[in-house]
Amino acid sequence: MKIVSFNINGLRARPHQLAALIERHQPDVIGLQ
Repeated sequence: MKIVSFNINGLRARPHQLAALIERHQPDVIGLQ
């Protein structure tokens, strides 16, 4: 099981970073902080 955490402060300015993180790591669980 792969878990990733992403700080969503300012996510509207960089949604491509979250998409790239998901594509690269293929997580089962994503924690948004």
